[in-house]
Amino acid sequence: MELVVEPVFEGRRLAAPPPTFAEPDDDAARARAHLARELTRLSSSNFDVTAAWRCAVDDLAVLPLGEPAGPTAPMAGLPIYQEIFGRDTMTASWQALLAGPTMLADSLRLNAGHLGRRIDDWRDEEPGKPLHEARRGPVSALGLDPFSGYYGDWSTAPDLLIFLGQYFAWTGDLDTVRDLLPVARRALDWIDRYGDPDRDGFLEYHCRSRAGLKNQGWKDSDTAIVDEHGEVVPNPIATSELQAYWYAALRHAAVVFAAAGHPALGARLVSRATVLRRRFHRAYWMPERGCHAMALDPDKRQVRSVNSNDGHLLATGIVPARLAPLVADRLLADDMFSGWGVRTLSSAHPAYNPFSYHRGSVWPVEAGTIGLGLARYGCWEHLHRLAEGMFAAAALFTEHRLPEVLSGLPRDDAHPHPGVYPNSCSPQAWSASAVVALIQALLALRPAAPLRTIFVDPHLPEWLPDLVLEGVQVGGRTVDLTVRRGRGGRTSLRARGDRIAVVRRPTLQAMSARRHRP
Repeated sequence: MELVVEPVFEGRRLAAPPPTFAEPDDDAARARAHLARELTRLSSSNFDVTAAWRCAVDDLAVLPLGEPAGPTAPMAGLPIYQEIFGRDTMTASWQALLAGPTMLADSLRLNAGHLGRRIDDWRDEEPGKPLHEARRGPVSALGLDPFSGYYGDWSTAPDLLIFLGQYFAWTGDLDTVRDLLPVARRALDWIDRYGDPDRDGFLEYHCRSRAGLKNQGWKDSDTAIVDEHGEVVPNPIATSELQAYWYAALRHAAVVFAAAGHPALGARLVSRATVLRRRFHRAYWMPERGCHAMALDPDKRQVRSVNSNDGHLLATGIVPARLAPLVADRLLADDMFSGWGVRTLSSAHPAYNPFSYHRGSVWPVEAGTIGLGLARYGCWEHLHRLAEGMFAAAALFTEHRLPEVLSGLPRDDAHPHPGVYPNSCSPQAWSASAVVALIQALLALRPAAPLRTIFVDPHLPEWLPDLVLEGVQVGGRTVDLTVRRGRGGRTSLRARGDRIAVVRRPTLQAMSARRHRP
């Protein structure tokens, strides 16, 4: 069947162009074709894992924005977010690095071209501040809201530094790193000048635009940050995950600058990260709850709401190894883990709403980040539960496609389906990338392209007896990995392809955390 649509303007029919089925010869089409050739292939005897991976990489291959500065950089999702979305674009590209590095290279270049240039309260813009989003709808185009070029986000600047370091670790591409070094400096300068207005050593956001976003961290809906009584916390707010991102940004920027010929600056950044890590623990840790405070309020008091931010803290490495098992236990407790994924807010919280945006819903993108954090500290049982929940949820959707946001309903006989946040995008780039990140987590795969080495520590659960990855790219080399779970849970690994060392080794945090487990 063919459907032809003709526009009618002021009563006059305008002739519709003849239907065409050839793919247009444009940047987006070329980007899709490139990604279709590049992205890593996965197979497994577990059908749900194989199907979820194939759907994820297919979605990533069709979501490029086609922007000249970074053609393969993905849009956030369909149908709502067909736009440049700085944080989302880079996060999806970072989580998908096991599938291929081109998206992150283009996402970094795209964001590099959209740094703030002036003080503009309407747009929450400041010099060196990365773009949050650029909408193309009529309301934004007419200037009725600031979102045609809006800078109201505190996480994008540290994310840019983290992901530049991650790109270097995966590719060893020092030429691109040097090209982006001025952008990294501008992002650092913005954080130092504007990111910490009261100079207490923690990043705290505020909103200047009368039509902007109240909350400007990862959870950016207006009612996302609530105290333990359910009251919305006023600005300025220093959320926990922002401090963790800043910690990771300092460490990644240190490596990047040192590799590019600035070792003294790198050493200073490492020193700053060490101080931040120590101060963060004192200010945010809640020993009686086994987790960290959600944020510090304007009076520097802990916002003592149990939430999913601890998963981001694990991923950055800011959590002391001795506390990681406690943090993992808290994330996977019944009030936080729905059976499908980790809730953004505890179901025991007075403000919990399973169908809200950030007050009890489950985000697949967080599962990807949390999974990498659990693997970093060797919390394998926790990771296996989280991954099983996500792949089981994917199996309930058409083509195994995870939507933007799941509800926080518990996985039980009364709720055999996770439910979906009403306005979820599908496909969503960072829900697709979460599938890739979970596979990377199960392998504990850490690239070291400048050393021509891949470090791995694979731990497959019983429900995933084998994985075959074809076309993994590290440092310009391509390798195929075959992983199998044997008797007793011991996992074997075989690698073949270009000359690159594949070394079995736990992470330092995992070895340290093991000593602190009961």
